[in-house]
Amino acid sequence: MQIILRWAIVTVFILIAIAGAGYYWLQDYVSDAIGLNTDLPPVIAVPPGAQRLNHPAYAGPFPWQQTRPSEVYAFPIPWGESGPAMPLFAGPKQYPFLCQTLESELGQPNIDNHDRYGVPVYAEGSNQQRTDQIIGYSKDCQLPTRLHYFVRKPLVPNKKPKFERHDDLMPPLAAEPDLLVRVESGTINRFVYVLMIPTTRNDSRDNPDMSRWNGKAVYHFKGAVGIGFQQGQARFQRLLRDMNTALEQGFAVLYSTGTETDFHYNAWLQEDTALRVKRQFSSRYGIPEYTIGFGDSGGGLQQYLMAQNHPGLIDGGVAIIAYPDMITQVTYGLDCELLEYYFDHLAPDKAFWQDPEHRSWIEGLSFTRETHTNEIDDIYTLTRYLNLSKPPKRQGGTECNRNWRGISANANNPRFSTHYPRYSEAVNQENFWNHWQDNRDFYGTDAEGRGQVPSSNVGVQYGLNAWKSGRISAEQFLDINQKVGSWKAQQQMQQERLWLASNDTNLLRFSPYGEHNMTHQGERLDYAPRLQGSLSASKGAWRSGNVYQGHIGIPIIDVRPYQDHKPDMHHSWSAVSTRTRILKQQGENSYQTIWMSDSRYRARWDAFQAMVQWLDDKARGVLEEQHIPDYAEDRCIDHTGAVMHQGDTVWNGDWNRQPAGACTQAMPFFQSSRQVAGEDAAADHLLCQLMSVDQAIHSGVYAPLDVTPHKKALLKTFPDGVCDYRQPDPGDLQSNTVE
Repeated sequence: MQIILRWAIVTVFILIAIAGAGYYWLQDYVSDAIGLNTDLPPVIAVPPGAQRLNHPAYAGPFPWQQTRPSEVYAFPIPWGESGPAMPLFAGPKQYPFLCQTLESELGQPNIDNHDRYGVPVYAEGSNQQRTDQIIGYSKDCQLPTRLHYFVRKPLVPNKKPKFERHDDLMPPLAAEPDLLVRVESGTINRFVYVLMIPTTRNDSRDNPDMSRWNGKAVYHFKGAVGIGFQQGQARFQRLLRDMNTALEQGFAVLYSTGTETDFHYNAWLQEDTALRVKRQFSSRYGIPEYTIGFGDSGGGLQQYLMAQNHPGLIDGGVAIIAYPDMITQVTYGLDCELLEYYFDHLAPDKAFWQDPEHRSWIEGLSFTRETHTNEIDDIYTLTRYLNLSKPPKRQGGTECNRNWRGISANANNPRFSTHYPRYSEAVNQENFWNHWQDNRDFYGTDAEGRGQVPSSNVGVQYGLNAWKSGRISAEQFLDINQKVGSWKAQQQMQQERLWLASNDTNLLRFSPYGEHNMTHQGERLDYAPRLQGSLSASKGAWRSGNVYQGHIGIPIIDVRPYQDHKPDMHHSWSAVSTRTRILKQQGENSYQTIWMSDSRYRARWDAFQAMVQWLDDKARGVLEEQHIPDYAEDRCIDHTGAVMHQGDTVWNGDWNRQPAGACTQAMPFFQSSRQVAGEDAAADHLLCQLMSVDQAIHSGVYAPLDVTPHKKALLKTFPDGVCDYRQPDPGDLQSNTVE
């Protein structure tokens, strides 16, 4: 018996040791994967006045009605000096502001204070390596304007191009290289800007050889999701690789970390920065004949917003996998975790909701029957077993749980920051971190400085169309809408439970949903409350031009691979959402075309060539101003790059109440959670005007259903009323009368 007991004790200790070793291995693995292990300098403190208390939402004129102020800086920036740090018209500087000049491989930033504001700057040894001696601090991350040369290495078939970097002076070259690029870098509005021009060995700093420049420019906007408070990293090799085709053709390329949405989504600051980067280029090298916008995702939506808010900043655009704007995507994106948590944990019929197609009926977004897990799924499964409970069963996936997971925390939670190791503990605690805070000048703030939320789900009837079509029962419809709840008010939000990603040391609390920040707090309540968003913030979003309202006066080709079957968050219906807004605003479409290709083919450079021809033809006067040429018109493209169908009707469908066109039949659209709840294809409501359940019944919202037996339940489920999507967003009411 003693031997058995001894072996049992030894076995327990061995298992504990194995578990402990496994935990620390997992911790190191995850820390490395999400960039927590870093020796880069953090922001120590921020200048006084960084918070803005009770700041009103924007209520001024629309951006397209404004004349931008005259430039106050004398461009070009002299070599060795820094560009302007204060924006021209985009409001005060944001703090904290993380310097990322080291990640951009441009050295340490300039010292601008000795009060511990910003990041520390260290003395450097003879080998230019940082020592431990702090000699000052940088809160504005300024850099001297410099020259670089990049030589393209011999191309290798099926490999991405690579470039060799030389700073300050032309490298000794035995022969003229296949592609030599003159690159200028520096800071404008505190962001790193980059100007790239193909050149020859005859080039020098003060005598640029422009013989290989074709006189035209591309402004390269870049995407992803960021929430501000950082300078951003300029990735030279990636920029050169991505724009290799344009550089080969003789185009100059303009870029700034301030126009990459991976770092922020402040539309005015993006515009302010792009305008000044263009001024720097024009004053140094000459005014381009025209400038084409080019960029993916957030880099595409910037083109729509700039075409609306500042006509003329770009002359045409190639908007790749674009959304109409950021704010109207966040609105339905925030529905994702609410609905996913309901399906996985609150629904009484979980087996029914295991089918991803059934979830798609409610979420609207695309789905797949292929089951693939990611790191978040694996960690959640582990923690559920460690908590002696079963993880949710997975059967395929949806766009919500494949793509939007984590974005709700990033966009909405003021306590959550993925970059927390780069800020001191005091800065992390004192600042608020989310999209609302990044855009507080537009949305306004509360008494403690938190950005107001301009959207909500009050009145949204999740799954309405699925109930009307008989796909779900009345009981299912009512249960979803009674139990789903909403996100808590900003002042009630707590840190996420994403373990190391949210600086939480308790692995057992890991949860990808953030249910503790939902109004039901993870519990199945009879009626989970929903919180209304801020009307003033919604008005601020509309009036500041952060909502794309359909204004367009330049050609834009909306080009994307069809990826709905994967599923992918860059869904196809964004293109027709933008088209719907254009038609609503202007009554016709004379500028935007939609190109969609088989997912195996990337048509971006085909679209670029069409845009070049479009602008060339306009410049030569062989094309009328409001005319879409046949070489640029709507089309769908197969996996070889061949055009399958083209013309004005190929993308017709339910969205414009027309029979499905040839391309729509080949590449059908999904929708958003709000559209399958009754909103139209524009998908531009942040809030909705409410009508009573009685009004909804009498106006035919529930037709062809007879909802009389469920009227009492509907009244309890929607005590404030339901969305009347026949009416515009309440925040847009004033704009309808001011034009």
